[in-house]
Amino acid sequence: MKKTITIYFTLFLLVTSWSCNEDEFFEMDRPQETQWTNTTTFDQGLATAYFALNYRTRGIPQMMDFASSGVSQLLPGTSTGAAWNEMYNRLFNQNHSHTNDMWTNLYNAITISNFAIELDQKNAGNPFRLLPSSTDYKDNYTRQIGEYYFVRAFSYYLLVRTFAPPYDHKGANTGTFIPLKTKVPTNRAEILEESLGTNEAVYNQIIADLLLAKEKLPAAYNAATMLPTYLAGRATKYSAAALLSKVYFVKGDYAKAITESDFVITASETARRYELEEPIQAFNKNTANNIPKETILEYNTGDPSVGNGEQTSSYMYWGWIISLQDRDADDFGRGAGMRKSGTNQFTLSYWAINKTGWMADPLKGDYTITDEAKQDLRFTQVYYPLLAYKAGADPFLYETLAAHSKVDKPQIYVDKYFRGGPGDGRYSKFPLIRLADIYLVRAWLRWKSGDNAGAAADLNKVWNRANPTRLNKFTTANVSHEAILAEYIKEMSGEGWTLDFMVGTQMDIPAGDRTNVAAIAPPYSAWKWVVPAAEKSLNPDYQ
Repeated sequence: MKKTITIYFTLFLLVTSWSCNEDEFFEMDRPQETQWTNTTTFDQGLATAYFALNYRTRGIPQMMDFASSGVSQLLPGTSTGAAWNEMYNRLFNQNHSHTNDMWTNLYNAITISNFAIELDQKNAGNPFRLLPSSTDYKDNYTRQIGEYYFVRAFSYYLLVRTFAPPYDHKGANTGTFIPLKTKVPTNRAEILEESLGTNEAVYNQIIADLLLAKEKLPAAYNAATMLPTYLAGRATKYSAAALLSKVYFVKGDYAKAITESDFVITASETARRYELEEPIQAFNKNTANNIPKETILEYNTGDPSVGNGEQTSSYMYWGWIISLQDRDADDFGRGAGMRKSGTNQFTLSYWAINKTGWMADPLKGDYTITDEAKQDLRFTQVYYPLLAYKAGADPFLYETLAAHSKVDKPQIYVDKYFRGGPGDGRYSKFPLIRLADIYLVRAWLRWKSGDNAGAAADLNKVWNRANPTRLNKFTTANVSHEAILAEYIKEMSGEGWTLDFMVGTQMDIPAGDRTNVAAIAPPYSAWKWVVPAAEKSLNPDYQ
């Protein structure tokens, strides 16, 4: 049985000018070289890699994280085409189109990156014969290679955390779950030699790629000398360091996680590279060069001002299942133009709300919104409460859509998507990594190491920007895992990183409001989604 060649073959056609059938491809000892001839064409390949990494996944990682983590609840009586049942009820052995799409597109991004990295390696780091002292070499080519390493690392991280169990802090991590591809095969034999990588090997590859990306990427973009002229969605050395911090955290390598988070936070506090603003400011932008001060890496859905070309061809599609506003919303405030979506299926779980203190006692049926919530800018700006369904009532106070007619209890929605404007709210950008997350992860790492003062300082950084009239809540006496978890839920719900925080801290992944599943304790060996059936049928390593 032969291995699957669909990904390599498809991507090879994207970056070459020749066409042939599958058998001809395997007959060639050395396929024709790519048409990358300069940094401009090289950047086109990079744009395609980013497109596969972000646009084609369209929010699936964020939806899967929110739906399965215990922080969400499933609204009664709702149903869409999404695999909500599999995700919410943790039916790990069920194939569904969303994870299949993730698999295909992330390996597409990896394959393009492998082409670029191999081109670099086989040509002594200068395939276009640029003058090493030139601006084009320093500001474009070197940066582009760094971005290819970053895209490959991020793609592998999304794959390994989806289709393999989390990294076992106390185990050997020798299980094999996903293919580890770092080279471009040139013949049938090389494809057949490929194998699944151990979890240890995959994580090591991610870290190695991110270290190289951090070394090669710039601190910031200079539109005057760098390609392309738009800045949104492109990685910098701080993006690489931030993701490194999160990967080390998940692995349990806490000292290195602190080092990388220090690198990012120092750039924020000393050079003002990033800055904590009011919470809404990270979510209300939809033009490419309007970069939120807090965003370290963003999902660039496109720029409505440039027409209907490639840069406006995608949006956070799955956001309409896990957030309040409709994907067609074009009012970035909360006035008469705000549109509520009947395709919503998930709100904050009462388990999570109980942690935040935003309802009086939701676990016992008291859903009164507390003063704690009303004074927190996160609650008032990027979450939204609605009372139980009431036909014909005020749509800004009650559930009023027929699709939610069975919603019989007050809810708190995530309201972070489609908030950009003015213009088409579908194309609101979305932070993939932001500064508050890094502060909260470092707060836990400091607390774990016994540095309660440092942990409290980090927590207060995040707390103070959301509670400007109630400063410095946290002290060495009240900082704890539970305190940090509560702030993480308030800050990060719906953004795709909740499970990473739980795994990194080695807490039980909670059942939340579910009664048909149990909490899952470390090492979470059962927490992995099934590999696509097509891959398993074609790849003999799965037999």
